Amino acid sequence: METLRVSATDIDALRYYLNNEDGELETFLAQMRRQTPPTPAMLAGTAFHKALEDFTEGSVARLQAQDHVFNIELEDELDLPALRETKATREYPVGNVLVTLVGKVDGIYGRRIDDHKLTSSYDPERFLSSYQWRIYLEVFEADQFRWNIFEGAEIAGQERVWKVRSLHKLRMYRYPGMAADVEKAVAAFVDFAGIHLPERFAEVAL
Repeated sequence: METLRVSATDIDALRYYLNNEDGELETFLAQMRRQTPPTPAMLAGTAFHKALEDFTEGSVARLQAQDHVFNIELEDELDLPALRETKATREYPVGNVLVTLVGKVDGIYGRRIDDHKLTSSYDPERFLSSYQWRIYLEVFEADQFRWNIFEGAEIAGQERVWKVRSLHKLRMYRYPGMAADVEKAVAAFVDFAGIHLPERFAEVAL
């Protein structure tokens, strides 16, 4: 039997590539093989996640992490779960492949999953159409997914200094048939990887 380890990010990346008529296969494969250097926006997002992970509670005017500074200009206090940065897995047999689906969430509050995003432009449809929230609800056996979408931008002339100006809380919920939708997405990734990413598979003895 073969095994394959897949993340929610992998599955969303494949769906985005397949739905993008201008997507180039070699560029996508380089991304999946982690051969593409992170963009400044990606580095800022990683730093912001780290800053939120270390944050305690209440109001805050400034966060710092990984050589980035985030000036927080929000009216409300940050409402973040105490349980943060948690990883879980779930296994799916697909033909002769045992897939380990991996999810790492930014926060858990009861049966609610929280995920933080830093973006320069708030586009709710981009988040709602993703499979990340479906996968996380399945992997963590939760019922509600909440994005904490922080909208901001790098301050002109100040490298790695951001102004975070608004926070949008976007929610989605478990629905009938969601488990089957996730299974189909996992199977589609196995089919694609079998052709284009064979190095992702590992053989195990039964």
